[in-house]
Amino acid sequence: MIQIGISDISKNPSLIDKLGDVTQIVNKKTKQIKGIFVPVALLDRFSDVFEELEYQQFVERNRTLADTTLEDETTEDGLSDAAW
Repeated sequence: MIQIGISDISKNPSLIDKLGDVTQIVNKKTKQIKGIFVPVALLDRFSDVFEELEYQQFVERNRTLADTTLEDETTEDGLSDAAW
């Protein structure tokens, strides 16, 4: 996999137009991978993966909503009102 630095992109943004392969975006000072670039031409191949990632992020963000209990009286009142 190709690696390019964040600073390389900031100095020469047209580099992205020339990328034809999946590329890791790296902070060269810390050697940390900060992101992955996927060219639009390859997007169809990764669509299922992206959908799964988006779903997992949605679940993670909304985990607190799913974990709530009926201890909240407002929720209980709303549920009993809906039943009548």
